[in-house]
Amino acid sequence: MKDTGKTEVFDARPPFSILKTLDTGPITNHVNIVHNAKGTFAYATIGGLNEVKVFRTDNFTQVATIPVGGALPHGIWPSGDGTRIYTGLENGDGLVAINTLTNKVLGTSPIGQGCQAITYVPNAVPSGTGTQGLTSLGIAEQATHLSLVPLKNGKPAKLAAGQQAPTSVSLFDQGQVQVLQAAVTGLAPKHSYVLALSSDPNGNGPLESLEAFTTNQAGAAIVNTVGPIRQVVQGQKNMARRYLVIVPGTVQQHGTPMQIQAQ
Repeated sequence: MKDTGKTEVFDARPPFSILKTLDTGPITNHVNIVHNAKGTFAYATIGGLNEVKVFRTDNFTQVATIPVGGALPHGIWPSGDGTRIYTGLENGDGLVAINTLTNKVLGTSPIGQGCQAITYVPNAVPSGTGTQGLTSLGIAEQATHLSLVPLKNGKPAKLAAGQQAPTSVSLFDQGQVQVLQAAVTGLAPKHSYVLALSSDPNGNGPLESLEAFTTNQAGAAIVNTVGPIRQVVQGQKNMARRYLVIVPGTVQQHGTPMQIQAQ
């Protein structure tokens, strides 16, 4: 359940009672089942943590956490023989292949903007390379990736080695404008916030609001807006550079910055 950070297990037979509720993490997306030589497992994409979590289906214990190496995993599907599972990176423009016997990432393939769902078709290419009819993605592969970090002593915090920024932002290029998608985590649950632009790298001074949003029960949200944002944040074409910032409150009345674009 994306809005609560939980995954519920139901009995597949009437009366379809709830067997277990798992605390999986912010922006929990899709779940799929894998059958392999080691048993039967449920794989869940946890978009806010950039992880795939693995659970046994007999006793619902968690057996693995797999960092996928990219932002906002969303969509997951096993191979026909159950030895591989694939997940899309919605804010990472890639497709990750995972070995289900070792629960390790095998590799990542670029596939373009905003992957959200996957279907695996066994023996779809019985012969040949399977590349007939494929063309370059063109503008669909163009994206800018940013991250927002908490503030410490009024300045963007420096993350420790291996530490993940709480919010990832992708600007999917559509030509003159970009679709901004922010996978926001690390905020208070069910509170109002504003994603805005600031001319100050610490988020101070007047703000230009982009989108107001309310976090879910896991303190997370998916925030979308459209505009010439890449040019603005990079200071192109005679535009003064500005920085993405998240502030609590509303467009009309807001508090001090909570997260700011990492430098």
